Amino acid sequence: MKARGHATYSVSRFFRALLLVAGFALLLFSSISAEISPQYRERIATLISRLKTSGLSHEELDRVFSDDRVELYPQILERKAKGLQYMSRKFGLLTRKSIDRGRRVLEDNRMLFSEIEQTYGVDKEIVIAILRIETNFSSYVGSYPIFNSLLTLAVIENRRSAWAESELVELFHIAQKLGRDPLSIRGSWAGAFGIAQFVPSSYVRFAVDGNGDGTIDLFDFSDATASIANYLKAHGWKKNQPEKNRQAVYTYNHCDNYVTAVFTYAGAIGKGASPNRHKGVSR
Repeated sequence: MKARGHATYSVSRFFRALLLVAGFALLLFSSISAEISPQYRERIATLISRLKTSGLSHEELDRVFSDDRVELYPQILERKAKGLQYMSRKFGLLTRKSIDRGRRVLEDNRMLFSEIEQTYGVDKEIVIAILRIETNFSSYVGSYPIFNSLLTLAVIENRRSAWAESELVELFHIAQKLGRDPLSIRGSWAGAFGIAQFVPSSYVRFAVDGNGDGTIDLFDFSDATASIANYLKAHGWKKNQPEKNRQAVYTYNHCDNYVTAVFTYAGAIGKGASPNRHKGVSR
């Protein structure tokens, strides 16, 4: 994806230049990769070398990094700097239309949500609220190739580079398991994908098969819904324990405003789901 009005930097041309150097023992800073700064070129080369020692297929790594779709997106760091603003005004979260839609989703999928609530012990209204806030019930799951998002974070942002690198490894494993091209999986600028907006490591640890078809696909509504509930249960959700439950939601997205938005919307579409909604989350 080429973001409108923002620079993107092709990685594939630089990688093909690197292939001219056997074993990556040396770096060839070719003129064809001049658009990428020397600092980033060195980091990309180092990253590729490490990925090749992580158990991933060398052939698959070569294929992916040689693809013209591989790019760096420096502009996503600007988005990160602005922070997440889960404001009702911005999302129209508490409008009558929004609340009615949440209730319709619940009614249209009542059997699914009842099964999930019984299996995982998580209030169905909470799961619906997360679906509403994350992707508006699958209406918008993100347009960034998450490979490029994670590559950008691994190469450019020092603070999360190790985390992003490990997420890239998990993404390769997920793509192989699902028979997907890792460059075809689209999601957020932060590397989250699917209706549930899981990062790759969360998919590996917490995603479940909600419809019993033998495949875990977070772009499937049943799988995504069950996976959200499983995630919250794994992070301490307990019936009628408000503080534990707020903390469980906080692990889903480390933002107090997010937690407040989830419980407020859940309370609006159903009774008894919203505990002490304006109290902060302990860390």
